[in-house]
Amino acid sequence: MSKHYAIKCTNCAAPLDILGGGRINTVTCSYCHSILDMNDHYKVLAKFNDTKRPQGPFKIGMRGNIKGVEWTIIGWIAYRTAEFPTEEWSEFFLYSPTHGYAWLVYENNKIYFSKRVRDFDLLAWQEKKPKTLFYHKGHYLQKEASYLTYIDYVEGELNWVAKFGDKFTTWDYNGVGFQVLNIEKTGEEIEVYHTERLDKGDIYSAFGLEYVEESKTTLQSDVKNIIYENDLRSTAYGKIFLLLFSIIIFTLISSFFYENTILETSFKTSYQKNITIKSNDFLTAIKISGYKNQQENLKILLYKKNKKIFEMNSFKTIFPNKEIKKSWSYNSKSAIAYIKLKKGTYHLIVKKSNVNNIVSIKITQKVIRLKYLFSLLVLFLIVMIYYYYGTKISFYFILALLAYSITINWGIEAMLIPTIIIAVIYSHINTVYNNNDLDEDDDWDYDDD
Repeated sequence: MSKHYAIKCTNCAAPLDILGGGRINTVTCSYCHSILDMNDHYKVLAKFNDTKRPQGPFKIGMRGNIKGVEWTIIGWIAYRTAEFPTEEWSEFFLYSPTHGYAWLVYENNKIYFSKRVRDFDLLAWQEKKPKTLFYHKGHYLQKEASYLTYIDYVEGELNWVAKFGDKFTTWDYNGVGFQVLNIEKTGEEIEVYHTERLDKGDIYSAFGLEYVEESKTTLQSDVKNIIYENDLRSTAYGKIFLLLFSIIIFTLISSFFYENTILETSFKTSYQKNITIKSNDFLTAIKISGYKNQQENLKILLYKKNKKIFEMNSFKTIFPNKEIKKSWSYNSKSAIAYIKLKKGTYHLIVKKSNVNNIVSIKITQKVIRLKYLFSLLVLFLIVMIYYYYGTKISFYFILALLAYSITINWGIEAMLIPTIIIAVIYSHINTVYNNNDLDEDDDWDYDDD
C-alpha cells in the first residue's frame, strides 16, 4: 500500500488526498475543479467551469488487483471524439509504488487496461504511418483513420497538465484478442500505449464493486467480436494471406513470360505432325482458328503411342476418354482447349473437309490460366478488404467483386443462386445486428455532486 498525504485546495480549501507518489505534477480539485500545480506551492493553473462529473463505476481512491499488481485510482479523465457520431469514454489513472502508472479505461460498458509503451519505433512509424504494425510478434491493423479527441473532464492527480478542451490526435491499431496499440500526438509529443480488454466481472470484483451478469445479447455480440478479432486479425492468418497473395501476383506476372509455343502453322487441307511436350508444368493450350462455322467439320485428334487421348470437334471435346462439353458455337471462328499433358511425343492430326478455307493451329505449353488466377485474386482481395475494414463497412463492395468474379468465370446466369444465398445471409446478419444494438444501462447507481 502506498503512502499518501492530504493538502488543501488553494482555491476552495477543500481537503485533497494525494495518493500518486513523487511524479505527480497536477491535482484537480473534485469540488471546485481547479487544477493545482504540485511543483509550485499548489498554484492554480486553470479551472473547469460548469463541468459535470460523468458517470462511471470507479472512484478516486479505490484499490484493486490487476494482473497480480495492486493499483490505486488517483485520477480521472473523460474524453470525447470530435467526429460525429461522438464517442465518449473515461480513463482512470492508476498508480502502483512498484509498477508506476497505468490506465483503467471504461468505454461502452467494457473495461480495458492500458500502459505506456517505451520500446516502440516511433521514428519508423512517423516516416511511413503504415496501416499494419508488428510489435512484440503481434500483428496490429489500423481499422480506421486517425481521429481528434477532446478532454471533457479532469479530476484527481496526473503526471502531466490536462485542461478542459485540450485536444490530441489518435491512431488506433487493432490486434488479436481485443488488444490495441494507441498512438497519441499532442503538439509535438507522441506517446504509444498498449491496451487490452479485461474481464469486467474480474475487475469489478478486484475493486470491490457489485457485478451484474451480462445479458445474452451482449454476450452474443462479444462472441462475434472475438471471432472477428481472433480469426481474421491474427498474425498467422495475416502472414498466410500475404504469402498466398504474393504467390498469385508473382504467378500472374510470370505467366506472360513462362509459356512457350511449340507449334504454330496454317493449312488448307488436313494436317498432321509429331509434337513434343517438354514440361509437365501447368497446362497445354490447343487453339484452332480461321474456320467459318460448323460446316467446316473440323476435327482435332491427339495420339500418344497410337492411343487417342484427346479429340475436339464442332460438337464435343473428349479428354481423357470423357466428354467435357460442346467445343464451340455455330458462328464462332476459333476454339481453345486447355489440357494437362505429360512430357513426351504426341501425334497431332487435324481433319478438315473444306480445302478453300485456311485454318490455323497454335499449341502452347506451360500455360497458366489467368481466368482462374484472376478469380483467386478477386477472392483474396475480398478477404483482405474484410481483414482491414470489416464486413459491415465493405459488404456492398465485396458483393460487387464477388459478382464480377463469378460472371467472368461462369457467366451471368451463375449469379442467381449465389445472389439469393448472400442476400438471405446478409439479411439474417443485419437482423441479428440490429437486435443486439441495444442501449445498455449502466449497472451501478451514482449521484452527482
